[in-house]
Amino acid sequence: MKQIHFSGLRLSFALMLGLLLVPAYVVAPVLFAELDPVQAGMIAGKIFYIANVAMLMLAFAGFMFCYRIGVKKTTWYLLVAVTLLVVINAFGVTSMMSMIKAEAGDITALDKTDPLRLAFAFWHGMGSILQLISSLLVVVLVMRNHCSSHTKEKVEETEV
Repeated sequence: MKQIHFSGLRLSFALMLGLLLVPAYVVAPVLFAELDPVQAGMIAGKIFYIANVAMLMLAFAGFMFCYRIGVKKTTWYLLVAVTLLVVINAFGVTSMMSMIKAEAGDITALDKTDPLRLAFAFWHGMGSILQLISSLLVVVLVMRNHCSSHTKEKVEETEV
């Protein structure tokens, strides 16, 4: 049964990685290359929202699997960090960007020195940085997640 939980944990981490990488580094660039910026931004925003909600569900599943198989503390800390970064990005940064867009309208129509455009650029940059850090942390979770040295039981067996 523990092997099934471990497989579920690995699958959760792999899906989390996909949800971080594909929307940000594949879908969004294609949208902005093919559509006008306003339409591309609206669609990208919806995709990121759905991806973030799915990320939180997978993080919850990951927490449950971690609990069932007894992983090392570092895995817990990494998963908590990723979850916090996703929550901040999804509900903090995105909210700020939405408020700025609601006030400014088409961001690309604003002068490059307009305070609203600069504020939007700042929050967009913050979101991008949080996305990148989250992605790197999940890469670490995926790469370090192997059965022989990951669970408490296996570590205790090798130390004895």
